[in-house]
Amino acid sequence: MRKFIVIAVFAIVAGVGGAFSYWYFSAPQMEGASDVAPAFSLTTLDGKTVSLQSLHGHWVLLNFWASWCAPCMDEVPHLVAAQSNYAGLGLQIVGAALDEAKAIEPLVRRFGINYPVTADFATAEAAMRAFGNDRGALPFSVLIDPDGFIAERVLGGMSAAQLEGLLKRHLGRS
Repeated sequence: MRKFIVIAVFAIVAGVGGAFSYWYFSAPQMEGASDVAPAFSLTTLDGKTVSLQSLHGHWVLLNFWASWCAPCMDEVPHLVAAQSNYAGLGLQIVGAALDEAKAIEPLVRRFGINYPVTADFATAEAAMRAFGNDRGALPFSVLIDPDGFIAERVLGGMSAAQLEGLLKRHLGRS
């Protein structure tokens, strides 16, 4: 009987631990925020500098991603569509890749990425942590309002519907 109880308790603890680990490390999470966005300055693949200051007055969706991240690859086409659909409402997406330029450049062409992309692992990782992602999980997106405040953080990949909902909620398009 004791052996059964020990096994049952172990199974319950393992189940709760597994569920928590799944939620903590892989489930997309939407977090509201009203913090001032930390300053960032990133260099794009074509050598231009993009910074929070240079984008003041625009909605900025800062998306942290990598070529080796499957959920990131699923999300890229949705981001390309969103940049086209919401640019008129002041949206500027910035793709900060935690990767090398030689891995990112073919993806920019393949997906027809229509927003600035950076490929500097160390700088992107530091910016990602400054925006509150201490887990290092990808993809990670931060929506910043035109006044430089964080409107929302999203940890995990977004479907087209989730991204559309996020943008409609904040930019007001119906």
